[in-house]
Amino acid sequence: MIQEEERLRIVHAAKNQLPYEVTSYTLPMETEIYLEEILSIFLEELGQMELKDHLVYCLRELTVNAKKANTKRAYFKELGLDINDAIQYEKGMKTFKEDTLSRIDHYLQLQEKMGLYIKVSYQVKDRVLYLKVRNNVPINHRELTRVYDRIARSRVFNSMEDAFREVLDDSEGAGLGIVIMILMLRKMGLGETAYDLDAVGNETVATLAVPISKVKLEKINLVAEEVIKVIESLPPFPENIRRVQKMLEDENVDLNKVARNMGVDPGLAADLLKFVNSAYAGMRRKISSLEEAVRIIGIRGLRTMLYPYGAQKALAKILKDQEEITKEAYKVSFYAAELARQLKLNRDIQSNAQIGGLMHNMGRAVITLVHPDVHKKIARFCKERNISPDVFEDLTSGTTQSEIGARIAEKWNFPDFIVEVIRFQSHPHHSQKQFQALVALIYLAVNIINVEKGFQSYMQISKPILRAFKIESEEALSAIHAGIKKAWDEASKMNL
Repeated sequence: MIQEEERLRIVHAAKNQLPYEVTSYTLPMETEIYLEEILSIFLEELGQMELKDHLVYCLRELTVNAKKANTKRAYFKELGLDINDAIQYEKGMKTFKEDTLSRIDHYLQLQEKMGLYIKVSYQVKDRVLYLKVRNNVPINHRELTRVYDRIARSRVFNSMEDAFREVLDDSEGAGLGIVIMILMLRKMGLGETAYDLDAVGNETVATLAVPISKVKLEKINLVAEEVIKVIESLPPFPENIRRVQKMLEDENVDLNKVARNMGVDPGLAADLLKFVNSAYAGMRRKISSLEEAVRIIGIRGLRTMLYPYGAQKALAKILKDQEEITKEAYKVSFYAAELARQLKLNRDIQSNAQIGGLMHNMGRAVITLVHPDVHKKIARFCKERNISPDVFEDLTSGTTQSEIGARIAEKWNFPDFIVEVIRFQSHPHHSQKQFQALVALIYLAVNIINVEKGFQSYMQISKPILRAFKIESEEALSAIHAGIKKAWDEASKMNL
């Protein structure tokens, strides 16, 4: 976390067109986050915070590539190989990735001992933001050719999906990541001319020049044609479930009447009994009466169950063999509801958070169906770079799972709060004001789970959202997370 005194120095640099530079030798996660915070301050001064996620990705790609270049020099030196000799270069690269990944700490220490640095500088000149990443090993002709070959190939790609369909060699850190960065710049209304890479003296210098007046973010509101076809081909939302849901809108509804309506559908009745006996596994006897099950679960419980249940029925063919998506939805639902409980929010928000969590990734099933290979490559790419798949999708793709899920929810005339949760789960501040707290709960639940998966750290979770829930420190968030995790583990044991 940047202290106030340092923040003032950064603000001064941004306002007065002065460079601000940071040097690192090993680029640990803490430094990456620190670099992102500096970028945020510069963007705040420029009034361009909406560019943050796009430029954070670009900056991370450049710094990681510089780090890999330094690691490569350390590796070649240890092996006694000449990196500028074509034959020795090919020999070293055959084992570089595998060897360095298995002993990364050793090679990071070695490159620090060799004095191999990464310098990141920020500067604003005439409303152009310059981000420069320098490392003190000059890129050789072969490496530079490979990078510009990737850039040339990116010209034929219209979307991130096109890039992932290609088999691109990413072994040297200048493959798929660079292509995605160029596509990212294109989405900002810029393009490959905003990026420059060259050897200057004994350094390699990568530069991003972002002319603020020319930036025009592409609005992600279109869904690929093949995805639209899938959405249009979906069956209508089950009428029997819609009928029961309508009855539950009346707080004074006769629950026996609800039970009789549900009893008309044997499948729905059986699933409700199964759900109640599973959820209330601690009861001494099995619930076999539909009327009793309805009374136990209550109006809120029925509302929580019915929309996700109906969606799963309607999406049954798509969800087949996609058990991971369903498991993730249950976990987000549990975490969101438990967050609402720990934060002492009202019962309606707790209930709606549970529903929203169950529905939040509905669109991912469609993406996985339409682009199964692309989806796997994205997951692998994000894991290697410690990027949340949700954030990456949102930045690079015209077929975001959030937009697809929201369109499905609209097709089925779901309540506004469900549509808002699905569409704006990555950007709660874009949702309607009356739904922002609910959407923020889903955002927090997803991000906390991403921390568990190792995709990110607590420091990367939105500070304004944490403050809105009066979570003032990383320690406080960690304590809340520990409580939720404990409750999840206990609930999981009960349902084994």
